[in-house]
Amino acid sequence: MVATPARIGFIKEEFRHVIAETASARARHGNAARESEVPVETYFDNPADAQVIADQRQALLSPERRRFRTVTRGIDEVLALDYSGAVPVARYVDTERQVDGKMLVSAIVIDTDKQQAAVMVWG
Repeated sequence: MVATPARIGFIKEEFRHVIAETASARARHGNAARESEVPVETYFDNPADAQVIADQRQALLSPERRRFRTVTRGIDEVLALDYSGAVPVARYVDTERQVDGKMLVSAIVIDTDKQQAAVMVWG
């Protein structure tokens, strides 16, 4: 790549700064949001590429998501999880909390002695 004055100026910049933020996420999380001026180290050469990833991460984390832990009776239920997609998902139903839908399986702990499994779901 040719060392043009614009390219040299770009290389001399210590950081490229991009932000992805929504009002709803800020209102929901308040001070729990990352409010640091310390940059997150990445290896993007182009700020537009970093902005795309920041926007995608914001879209993933913006909706309200909850985590649940459930213990199965027997381990056959764990084997019945839907592994057809890129990540395993499970249907979680909790009428008390008004939850009914597919959620990402984030952890499975199988206890063969007790013949049960603890499944963590997120969604």
